Formats: sequence, structure tokens, C-alpha cells
Amino acid sequence: MSTVQLQPTNETVLLNSEDRHRMTRLYEEVLTRLEEMAMITARNLGMPAAVAGEVLFHPIASRLAGGFHAVEVLRGSLGSGCYDYAQGSCFEFNPQLQKE
Repeated sequence: MSTVQLQPTNETVLLNSEDRHRMTRLYEEVLTRLEEMAMITARNLGMPAAVAGEVLFHPIASRLAGGFHAVEVLRGSLGSGCYDYAQGSCFEFNPQLQKE
């Protein structure tokens, strides 16, 4: 996953021990699940692991009508691997080729 340098707009708030522990567990679980989604998508699309690249969860805006609920789950140098959870299908997507 990419890292971005963020500058907080307000003071940071340190979580109490219980919340901090829970957030750590949730973070690990979410990251593991996203990596698994990316692996499944890459495998089904025949994308080599070296090309797969960054794991993310990015909803894709679509001009298609009805029933299209896709998320980009991995992004590499050759494009992205996406999953449409409404239809249960994977597809490749290249944002550079999309016209505004």
C-alpha cells in the first residue's frame, strides 16, 4: 500500500489502550483481506505477481446503468485489477485509457 505524508489539521488524539489495540487488530484484518482480494483477482486475470503492484480499495465510478459495483483492488504498471462484487466478476482496468 502506498504511503503519503499527511499533515494533521488539528492536534492528534492518542487512543486509549483498548481502542488502540482494537484499531491495530482491525487494521491487520483489513490489510490481510485486501491482500487476499488482490491475490485472487490477479490470479483470475492471469496477472503475474511482479506486475500486480499496489493493493488498494478504490470504488470505480461508472457510467454504466444499474448493477455495477466495482472496486479497484490492485494497481500495477500495466493497469489495474478490479472486482465487481454485484456480479462476482474480475476485470482489468486502465485508468489512463478512460476518457473524461
